[in-house]
Amino acid sequence: EEGIMIETPAAVLMSEELEKTRPIEGVKESLRYAKEKGYLLVVISNQAGIAKGRFDEWHTHYSNMLLQDKLDGLIDGFYYCPHHTTGKNNNGKIAPNAKLNLICECNCRKPMIGMFLKCEEDLKNGKLQYIDKGFIDRKLVYEEDRDKIYKKNVEKCQVDKSNSYMIGDKWIDVLAGERYGVNPIFVLTGEGEVEYYKKKETQRILPINYKVYKDINTFIRECI
Repeated sequence: EEGIMIETPAAVLMSEELEKTRPIEGVKESLRYAKEKGYLLVVISNQAGIAKGRFDEWHTHYSNMLLQDKLDGLIDGFYYCPHHTTGKNNNGKIAPNAKLNLICECNCRKPMIGMFLKCEEDLKNGKLQYIDKGFIDRKLVYEEDRDKIYKKNVEKCQVDKSNSYMIGDKWIDVLAGERYGVNPIFVLTGEGEVEYYKKKETQRILPINYKVYKDINTFIRECI
């Protein structure tokens, strides 16, 4: 969500300055408009910092809670992957505080679509995974308590993939959306501009069908 709905860099989100998060100008109005059109707004994020020991799991729930507060509670659900395939930092070495039980080849880390499938199944049952105060209070642990994560009640529904969108500022976001079968949207805010223009040639697997927009506001204004 950092760089897409909020301006604050990810580096700040991994510090004690979470309260400094702020929405991109106009994004609350855009999200509110999308909800008025009948869309559910769900955040699906990779949180490799948990596996690498850069922050604890409560941090993810806490940052989502703050995000909700900044966005006037407009987000309907939150799904995250705490895993990483290698646990290595950019220097090629395993992070010193890595949590070995979270280093694995999982089916949820984007560009895999496990989180999408989990969300889809929850919607069929009239549920969406949400912020869990039990994690903020550090009483729950994902690998041990994943089935206990709080889920809010929503209207039962099927995902209308042809009219649903995955919005991201990284190739893995767009690729995950394409693999799941929704419309992938690449935005140039956050890490998007660098990712799109500087990493496109080095990306091993690129999505085929995707659209690029300046920001989430432009996309919602032109397409929703």
